Amino acid sequence: MKKPWQRARLKLVSQGGGLGDELLCTPVFREIRRRNPGCHLTFLSRRPEVFRGNADLSDVELFSRERGTKAIHLRYDVALPPPRPLITLLAECVGLELHDNRLDPPRVDPSVEVRARMEVIASPRVIIQPQASGWTPNKQWPVESWRDLVIRLTEHFEVIEVGSQPLFGGENFGPRFHSLAGTTSVTEFAWVISQATVFVGPLSGGMHCAHAFGVPMVAIFGGYESPEGYDYPWDSCFFTPVECAPCWLATPCPYDRKCLRAIQPEEVFRAITEAMEKRIALP
Repeated sequence: MKKPWQRARLKLVSQGGGLGDELLCTPVFREIRRRNPGCHLTFLSRRPEVFRGNADLSDVELFSRERGTKAIHLRYDVALPPPRPLITLLAECVGLELHDNRLDPPRVDPSVEVRARMEVIASPRVIIQPQASGWTPNKQWPVESWRDLVIRLTEHFEVIEVGSQPLFGGENFGPRFHSLAGTTSVTEFAWVISQATVFVGPLSGGMHCAHAFGVPMVAIFGGYESPEGYDYPWDSCFFTPVECAPCWLATPCPYDRKCLRAIQPEEVFRAITEAMEKRIALP
């Protein structure tokens, strides 16, 4: 009996709805294309503009529930916490074992306006994504910790905030702080991250974009997920192994997110500085 990846026509959809969930599928596309080059491979995406440039896909369609019923769902949440790395579990959905887990960067171009805004911001640039999606509050490092970190960073670097909405409500951090949060499309969001010297953020789409583009990352895990779920070259990864971690808890934390509150702004700042020094030292 043929495995799913051996079919002449194959339609896939990410069970998770976020940009990061969909980017995690790109190694699966690449391996299917390598083993079955004649396959007509279609991906149902909630943001098809990000994936239309993917060379391993034959077609990209806008996701709908009706279309999704006819596709194979790439999922990792059958058991929580997941028993193996997430990309491994996605590949298993089509009967594959991966040997290359790298994410493919989206082929995206910014608008003239966004490109112009970035061109006037000098390097080196620290790009921060303070907020993850609304799926769970348990990825969110406290606002006061982010505020402390931004104050430290703007003494030394240009800092650019990205995301679906700004976190700080118009606070004045001085001329080195720039917020593009809430002003970019999803493709522009991805492109801006590609322009970072160092990226800092929680488990969210920005983290996956940074990995795909080869941008040094400082990731703030807390205890919601474990870094063992990803084969990423972290510059620094802040995971707090409290007794309830990794929790994968969608409802509010009964322990006031102690895993995230344990992460101190000064140690995150130090990790960013070290990552910056390594990046700038490269020829």
